Amino acid sequence: MVSIVNYTDFKDLVIGRLNGKIYFSVVNGDVTKYVFMPQVIKYSFTEKSVRLEVMSDSSSLLLSDFLNQLEQLKGSVENISFKKKLRLKGLGFRINTDLSKNEMVLKLGYSHLITLSIPDFITNVKVKKNIMLIESYDKISLGDFVKKVIDLRKADVYKGKGFSGQYEKKKLKVIKKK
Repeated sequence: MVSIVNYTDFKDLVIGRLNGKIYFSVVNGDVTKYVFMPQVIKYSFTEKSVRLEVMSDSSSLLLSDFLNQLEQLKGSVENISFKKKLRLKGLGFRINTDLSKNEMVLKLGYSHLITLSIPDFITNVKVKKNIMLIESYDKISLGDFVKKVIDLRKADVYKGKGFSGQYEKKKLKVIKKK
């Protein structure tokens, strides 16, 4: 299976090599989106295009997946965003955000308030009662930040108090009675 990708279809396309892997990236302002090419794909460069070739039919699925990811790069990078919803359960727990200072203040039942700075890759933080919506253009960094927030107050296994995913279903443990 052979496919040809033209450079002229992309805005600000950069092709590079990192640790022996070829990657395609599109830079738009402060936002960069990367797509790594699978190693089973053979490539050759010309002036305005890249010729991609797969020798076996079993690897053709990887080529089609890679081409789909490149199609997503053709559009504006700003339209691609990832979202995570967190739910905070517990009496007296509060979340306050100050986007001008890029920080969020959390009241999580400890003797002190927790101040957490919002990184640059987070584009939007919305808080409604006990639901927090976090948006970013970088999926991996977003997951790392959400994990950091959840680790501040993990959901209790008996009552479910603390941070958990919005649609995450957890079965609570039964409390022993005397």
